[in-house]
Amino acid sequence: MIYNSNNNLVENIEMDNEKISINKTKIKKILKKRKDTDYKWDFGRVFIMAGSLGFSGAAYMSAQSAVRSGAGLVTVCVPREIQDIMCIKLSEAMTLNYSQSLKIEKSLENAQSVGIGPGMGNTKDTLGRLIKVINTAKCPVVVDADAINVLNGNLDILKNAKNTVIMTPHYGEMGRLVGLTSEEVEKNRYVIAKQFAKENGVVVLLKGHRTLVTDGSKIFENTTGNSAMASGGMGDVLTGVIASFVAQGYGALESAIIGAFVHGHSGDRLAREMFCVNATHLIEDLPYAIKDIIKDK
Repeated sequence: MIYNSNNNLVENIEMDNEKISINKTKIKKILKKRKDTDYKWDFGRVFIMAGSLGFSGAAYMSAQSAVRSGAGLVTVCVPREIQDIMCIKLSEAMTLNYSQSLKIEKSLENAQSVGIGPGMGNTKDTLGRLIKVINTAKCPVVVDADAINVLNGNLDILKNAKNTVIMTPHYGEMGRLVGLTSEEVEKNRYVIAKQFAKENGVVVLLKGHRTLVTDGSKIFENTTGNSAMASGGMGDVLTGVIASFVAQGYGALESAIIGAFVHGHSGDRLAREMFCVNATHLIEDLPYAIKDIIKDK
């Protein structure tokens, strides 16, 4: 499977001044319908590294969202002390723990996408695992949450990466990486996101109202999502969704854009009837939200 940061996306979307606005019509052009002859191997292997004691939910939500958004096979790797919890909560995903080094290495080598960071903790162990993932995986890596936090002062990890890295920071996480406040990042988000992506050779998805996605060349602005979704776990879900679309064969930039749109579109659908939308609500709705986009294709 060949990956690149552009794929066919920019061929289908017109530039609007300095940013490209993403809407349902444009995403519908990109998403592919499944053929009758497709089976699980056609939709890729996702490997998720997430969670810690007290944060098992982050691992569950990132893995389950990859399952629910269409990945063929999903494996989640967690600390030994929460593996039993994952086995109980996840019916369709496989589990590993950090002590199973040979199986982890094999899973990383065979994966079509990797997600790392949700609920792992800002620790030296997390940094070591991130380095291991980037050095071992032969596919795009979605870096979120604590896997972003440990990059503070360690950005050479990104510059030396041989695979495509997709980063999904919110304003605070980006601010810590570039030495600014979250307010300063929000005020200058177009420039900061684009420059960071360009300088570090990554795809940046900067979360917030009208989430931005950029590869350092073009900036895409998402049009979905709402304040009913302002609750814990939403970023964990987004990590799994993006990793799922990468595994299904979309390019890194495409997957970040599609993931942001689908994530917000599901939240918009649910918010029509719900005062607040939680991450688990979103996970359950994901396949319906994707079907809603492509149903008339």
